[in-house]
Amino acid sequence: MYEEILDVAEELFMVQGYRATSTRQITEKLGVTQPTLYYHFKKKEDIYYHVMLRLSATVEAQLRIIANDEALPAEKKILHMALFLQQKHPFNLFVMMHDIQHSLSKEMSQKLYRLWTTSYKTPFIELLEQAEFHLKSEIDPTFAVSQLFILIAAYLETPNRQSDLAKSVQVFLYGVMATEIKEQRE
Repeated sequence: MYEEILDVAEELFMVQGYRATSTRQITEKLGVTQPTLYYHFKKKEDIYYHVMLRLSATVEAQLRIIANDEALPAEKKILHMALFLQQKHPFNLFVMMHDIQHSLSKEMSQKLYRLWTTSYKTPFIELLEQAEFHLKSEIDPTFAVSQLFILIAAYLETPNRQSDLAKSVQVFLYGVMATEIKEQRE
């Protein structure tokens, strides 16, 4: 029953957000009573945390597999990682981050932010820090990844827009100016 609760809760939280999802909705969709739910989880916040914990473990494992794929050049790794997030997370990251910041206790918000940073952001940061990536010296990898997540978030709710996400990652990595024009100005 524990995993079934998490499956249903994940679906509801990711579509509706934390605040709009009630424990009653979870129990109704499962066809169980509130006491059954509370036997496994003391409160809704605990359910959300365990949903995010399970999801984060899956995400981190896959992002690290892609990041460590020696057959892919660094640029393709970033693209494949972004595409994985688009396929695994067809929901709004901004809603999730808003929920974490405004709908949960301060302690839970901090736990979830650390979890998100470790499992979602750190694989990207570590990739940008690798010598093969040739990041500009004035660009901080953590800042760059934050900007990349803003870009990726725009495409998470629309998984059929893979080519748009791919073009956006190209713009993120290489800018919009042609190399010849930039060199002429210098």
